[in-house]
Amino acid sequence: MPPLRIATAITMNASPHYSSTGDDAEGIAVGLMQICTLPSGPWNDPTAPGLGRVEREMIVEQWDVGSRADWLSMIDFLSIERRRRHAWMLHLSARNQRAAALGRPPRTQEWLAGIDHEGGDVTDARPFVAGIELIEREVRRSVGEDLLGPDLFVRTLDGYALGQAVAMTTWGVALGYADVPEARQIIRRISREARPSFESWADFGLSYLAGRVMHWSDGAVDEDAIAKFGDGWRDLKIALSSRRGPWNTLPWSTTQDLSSSQRIS
Repeated sequence: MPPLRIATAITMNASPHYSSTGDDAEGIAVGLMQICTLPSGPWNDPTAPGLGRVEREMIVEQWDVGSRADWLSMIDFLSIERRRRHAWMLHLSARNQRAAALGRPPRTQEWLAGIDHEGGDVTDARPFVAGIELIEREVRRSVGEDLLGPDLFVRTLDGYALGQAVAMTTWGVALGYADVPEARQIIRRISREARPSFESWADFGLSYLAGRVMHWSDGAVDEDAIAKFGDGWRDLKIALSSRRGPWNTLPWSTTQDLSSSQRIS
C-alpha cells in the first residue's frame, strides 16, 4: 500500500476551540507531520473534523481499522512496536554509542567501525548507513541547516510510527471509536513515552521523515525514494520556522536527561 497523502498542507491553522499551548497541544503536535499527510482540520483539533466520508472510509480500508478493537490494536502497534526492524535498530544503536563516546555525530567509517565492534555485518550494513546519511543530507539541504544543524542526526526511526499513532488516535474520534477525553488520554501516553527518545522537535521531525523513507522504500534509499517518500520536508520546515508552525512555538518538554546513550534506537 503506498503512503497516503491527499494534499500538501499549506498552512497549519489552529482551532480557537482547542488549546494551542500546554500539555494537550504538545501531545497532539507529536502527530503533526502525519496529520499534514492527511489534512483533517486544524492541527490542534483532536476530532479531525476535516475528514469527510470518503477519507474516513479510506482510513478504515487502508489501515484495517473497521472496529474500535482494530483501532486500539493499531495504536498499540504503532506506539509500542513502532515498525521496528531488528537489524536497523542494531545499526543505529552502534551509531548512538559512538556519538556518545565521541561527543559528536560519528563519520561514516566511525559508524561502520562501531557496527563491526558490536559484532554486526559491515557489508550488510553499508547500504543502510549510506541510505540514512543520504536522507540526512537531502532533508538538511531542503529544510535548511539553520533548522537542522550539523550536530543533528538520525538516532532512531521511531518518529514515523509515533507520529502515526497520534494521528490515528484523532482519526478514531472522527470514526466514532472514542470521545475526546479518551483520545487525550491515549495521546498523552504516546507523547510521554516518546519524548525521552528525542531532544527537540527538529530531532523528532528528522526521525519521522527518515522512518517514512526507510519504511516505504524498504531500505532501498536513493534520490528517487527520498523525493517520493520524503516530501514531508516542506511540512517540517513550516512546523519549525513559520509563525504558525506549532513546533516553532511549543517546547519539547521532557523530565529525563537525554544523553545519546539513553535514546531508543
